[in-house]
Amino acid sequence: MKKTLTYTLLSLAFLGIIVLSAGFYQALRATTPHNSQSTAALASSSAEAIPAQASAKKSDTLNVLIIGDSIAKGTGDEKNKGFTGNLTDSFKNSTSKQIHINNLGIDGLESSGLLQQLQTKKWDQSVADSDLILISIGGNDLRSILTLNGLAQQDAFQEKRDSYMNNLKQSLQLLRSANPKAEIVFLGLYNPYEKLTSSEAQGFLEEWNYKSQQLIEGDGKALFIPTYDLIKYNIGRYIAQDGLHPNASGYQAISNRISQSVGPIISGS
Repeated sequence: MKKTLTYTLLSLAFLGIIVLSAGFYQALRATTPHNSQSTAALASSSAEAIPAQASAKKSDTLNVLIIGDSIAKGTGDEKNKGFTGNLTDSFKNSTSKQIHINNLGIDGLESSGLLQQLQTKKWDQSVADSDLILISIGGNDLRSILTLNGLAQQDAFQEKRDSYMNNLKQSLQLLRSANPKAEIVFLGLYNPYEKLTSSEAQGFLEEWNYKSQQLIEGDGKALFIPTYDLIKYNIGRYIAQDGLHPNASGYQAISNRISQSVGPIISGS
């Protein structure tokens, strides 16, 4: 009887060990997926932190892109500052951010050339990275007809104006495709030949600026900056020795006007 009781107790103890072991095994299996999910969540959180750090770094910089013709490039400035140097200085008064300016201006560029540059897509990354895009284009288009006379000049103007407007419209569309949010600043044309220009040619310039302004301001996030009045009353002070481009004082005067116009925008960005 005692032996039977002993065997029974041993059997029950052994069975209890088996049950406890099975329970421990099931508990271990149940907790393993939960730990994996926690690890995955931690990895995901770490991966998401990388773009956040990149975004924070970008938010400390005001990226400015300058595109267009020789005026965009800064030709004529005897101090070699152009818009790149002058805007860097003036924008510091409106923002505490670092100023980074990428100047892609090209001497002699017409509106068709600007459109071609944008169509190649090689500027897309520079456009996409920009907070502000400054454009100077159209002067070379218009200047090409000034040597003509009479009806020939009138016909050439209408053809050139229509071509220019089409090129500018497509260029704006490509810029917006690459960057819908950047502020666009477009420089109107001035007349460096004030004393030598006929009333007809003067009328061409005024219409050219008017049409450009209408197109630019239709964008909603673009500004047209007139330069005609600045140069008209200061030709002797603001035009370089080549008789065409702004000199150092001219670039500074135009840059000051740009800065006054976009200052409130970039200070709040």
